[in-house]
Amino acid sequence: MPQPHPHLNATPGRQTARFVRPAGLVLLALLAGTAAPVVADSALEERIDAQREEIASTEEEREAAREALADLQKRMDFLEEKANELDAERGELETRQRNLDQREAELREGLARRRAELERRLQLAYPLTRGSALQAVLGDGDALQTERDLHYLRALIRPVEQARRALEAQRAELDENRAAIASTDRKLKAASERLDQHYTDVSENLAEQQRLLASLGEALDQQQQELKDLLERKQRLDREVAAAREADRIEEERRRTEREEAEKQARQQAEKQSESASRETTPDEIRDDGSIPIAGRIERRFGETLPQGRLRNDGVIFHAGGASAVRAVDGGRVAFAGTLKGWGQLVMLRHDGDYLSLYAHCRSLDVAKGDRVSRGDRLCTSGVIDAGQEGLYVEVRRGNRPIDPGRWPAWRRAVDG
Repeated sequence: MPQPHPHLNATPGRQTARFVRPAGLVLLALLAGTAAPVVADSALEERIDAQREEIASTEEEREAAREALADLQKRMDFLEEKANELDAERGELETRQRNLDQREAELREGLARRRAELERRLQLAYPLTRGSALQAVLGDGDALQTERDLHYLRALIRPVEQARRALEAQRAELDENRAAIASTDRKLKAASERLDQHYTDVSENLAEQQRLLASLGEALDQQQQELKDLLERKQRLDREVAAAREADRIEEERRRTEREEAEKQARQQAEKQSESASRETTPDEIRDDGSIPIAGRIERRFGETLPQGRLRNDGVIFHAGGASAVRAVDGGRVAFAGTLKGWGQLVMLRHDGDYLSLYAHCRSLDVAKGDRVSRGDRLCTSGVIDAGQEGLYVEVRRGNRPIDPGRWPAWRRAVDG
């Protein structure tokens, strides 16, 4: 993951830009012996908490998308169930239609049989009437015989007439059933069209929710990876802090019993470092007028707002030419001298009164861990703080927190005096 500049840069978030406190300040706090409660308030902890909040927010969005997806799936299942019901109802109507057609055919066949029977009966009755039925009624024949003939004719005709009326009633019933079937079929078609439209809409929404859920899943994976990276960075810092504290403890024990030997070794090491630094930067190239901590002007003081607009400066930024000599504000012991990610080469001095001074972005180092230095001793040469900006970053701490350097008497004597 790219490292933001500890003073001037901000790290953008996933959707909106968020300014974060430089992680490098956390490194200094940890290496200076910062306790766990203070680390919790540091920039790295803030970034980890912010990342966790962002992950929680994304998980809430993904859960909401899942719920919406489940609702859409329920609607889809409901629509499919209704479609199956419509298909079943349409099948029942088709069965009823076939049954009605079969029943109509049976009725027509029965009517034909009754007509044939009627014709047969009329043919049998014809000799009895000795002519037309009108002659049988109006003729001068035997009235009793005429009555018997008419009664017989009525007996022949009545079943046929009954069958005809029954057929007409059944035809009317068939027509009503056909009309009802046609009306129901139209309603089924309309319902099927609406169902198809709903099905299409729900399918589109379902696909959109699935795409949203996949997108949220990818975003969540990325955020979790970023959180993992931050936690790994914090673990590396914790290990460095533990190592630094252990080294401090061992060094304090050694100081009580081997102070003179340590000072001798420190002088020898300083000479070696000076020789090494001389090979990298010749004395003619080093700018040095004896100023403490450096020959240059103050670019940004403690507590001033950084360019991001939300963060404040925890130290003092000096603008100075490249390879300017950096000198100790006060005497003390070198607690750290080396490269620290995001801070370049760094020198950390521990002083009496629980004070700590930090000199960051050095070009070369003139001291090593464990060295004893006095006020005005050269520690390193200045380097580049930001792209194109040469100078030095100095921070003063008391205990575990940055303080205004003006509150440190040694600073006032060396710098402000």
